[in-house]
Amino acid sequence: KPPASLWVMSLSGRIFGFSSMSMLVPQVLEGVAAVGLLYAAVRRWFGAGAGLAAGALLAITPVAALMFRFNNPDALLVCLLVAGAYCLTRALEHARTGWVVAAGTMIGFAFLAKMAQAFLVLPAFGLVYLIAAPTGLRRRAGQLLAGAVAIVVSCGWWVAIVELWPTGS
Repeated sequence: KPPASLWVMSLSGRIFGFSSMSMLVPQVLEGVAAVGLLYAAVRRWFGAGAGLAAGALLAITPVAALMFRFNNPDALLVCLLVAGAYCLTRALEHARTGWVVAAGTMIGFAFLAKMAQAFLVLPAFGLVYLIAAPTGLRRRAGQLLAGAVAIVVSCGWWVAIVELWPTGS
């Protein structure tokens, strides 16, 4: 099982003691963060009204309302993928490698929340950046390669530990 969503809940349990509230509040906070990040990403390109509409639509979507109130890995997955989309939006503004790497890191940690479902956005993210980034094709390809390395590093360390850990222990 991927560990990231369990890390968030166990940290909350250690800080606030084990209770249903300490297990569910992190899910709610991940939902609030996802709404805020979506607002910020949309606002950068289309204004505050569009950002508010996008955030509100995410907040009132029935599946989101259900997802952010139960202790499952979907809340962290959505939060990290929206964070990745925010980073991609920032990367598209000035073709900054750091933002591409940050987007890759968010996707890598999303893999640790719910495995391969995190990679569903990769083709769209990659294609959008390859087409729309305001720099040369060679630099765009290099930046996407850096983002791919960030994905492998940010999720690969856990996979490596699990694979290298002795089976009998």
